[in-house]
Amino acid sequence: MGEQNLRQRAYEHVQRKIVSGELRSGQVVSEQSLATELGISRTPVREAIRQLEHEGVFKQVPRYGTVVLTLSRRDLTELYELREALEPFAVAQAAGKVGGEDLDLLEKLCEEIRTIAAAVKKSKRSTPDTAMMRRLLSADLGFHRVLLRNSGNRRMMKIIGDSRLLTGIFGTPRQEHGLEVLEETYRFHTRILKAVRDGNAGKARTAMAEHIRTSKEEALGHFDRAQSEHNP
Repeated sequence: MGEQNLRQRAYEHVQRKIVSGELRSGQVVSEQSLATELGISRTPVREAIRQLEHEGVFKQVPRYGTVVLTLSRRDLTELYELREALEPFAVAQAAGKVGGEDLDLLEKLCEEIRTIAAAVKKSKRSTPDTAMMRRLLSADLGFHRVLLRNSGNRRMMKIIGDSRLLTGIFGTPRQEHGLEVLEETYRFHTRILKAVRDGNAGKARTAMAEHIRTSKEEALGHFDRAQSEHNP
């Protein structure tokens, strides 16, 4: 495997660890541990970490090392605003252009969220367990990435992809996804998918904008509650 492919593999591996909550804000990142997990040398891992530093995911702390960035409320707000500015446009571009295989995949990802919601309801739990949460995050991110890929705009896909990762630092690992949020996510995704399948760019754009605004309100609400608990 070429050096560039190894760097990309390391980059995606670190992204997954952040989104899944395995790497949390404020946590020190070990190049050696990541290289060992991947079975590769430290060089491509170091390059991936530098790229993520440039993107604002990590920062260097003197005499401490590389740590996962801790987002402020303003950071979180700006990242959601960036998504709201770009992602509805991207999904409007994709409307009517998504091929059969990707439409089937989007349907499966919607169904995965519905299945998780049903499992939570049946278990009498208030929120998904760790394994369900990972499945939920994978389905949610996968849904948005498929749509972004079909927008045809590679630069936009990279910008939005980076901002989704950053909102994930605070927006997913600690935020409770109760049954109401799960069912709401499923409803938004099915609305978006229907509009995309029907080629209705206006409805796709509106549904995506509402989905992101709702997610932003939930993430900020969670952030505020966490801050209140930490500083009573």
